[in-house]
Amino acid sequence: MSHYFINDEKVKDQPFTFSFQIKEKKFEFESNQGVFSKDKLDEGTKILLNTVLEYESNPETVLDLGCGIGVIGIVLSSFWKTNMTMIDINTRACELAKKNLERHSIQATLKNDDGIKEGNFECILLNPPIRTGKKVIYSLFDQCLEHLNEDGRLWIVMRKQHGAQSAIHYFEEKQANVERVARDKGYWIMKITKTR
Repeated sequence: MSHYFINDEKVKDQPFTFSFQIKEKKFEFESNQGVFSKDKLDEGTKILLNTVLEYESNPETVLDLGCGIGVIGIVLSSFWKTNMTMIDINTRACELAKKNLERHSIQATLKNDDGIKEGNFECILLNPPIRTGKKVIYSLFDQCLEHLNEDGRLWIVMRKQHGAQSAIHYFEEKQANVERVARDKGYWIMKITKTR
């Protein structure tokens, strides 16, 4: 079975589009087989977007880590004037993200990579790839903390049943501040900041 966090050349090419609304603004995305939440807006991502749009206000530098086909980066860029960076390990997802950026006339730095290699950010967003396992996910957590501005915010969405409480403990062990900002349909939205 193929997963969205690996590059599987055997995945069929079956392009299509799907659409959704966030805060009364409509978005349409090109998608395909072999990418995360390929045919709809993932519920966790939707809750994360609505929460972040409520609590953040036009951060200067933003990172959408594990951007997939570009949903988070594109939606936020449509509401904010920001310097957006988007990273994903999946080559097909990055190709689609590029098309979707063009479709929405949005400029962003798009990188096909397995993590954060450079740069610091005022705001980082992550919907962790749960099926990769704890080792990979916590490595991404560490990278986020390393590349977060001193006064920056890391936003994470996780299901309680997928280890949200354990993630909170992990960040607290790293001397970070964790606030559960929202809880909806089993998803927790966490805001992580560095201890001053």
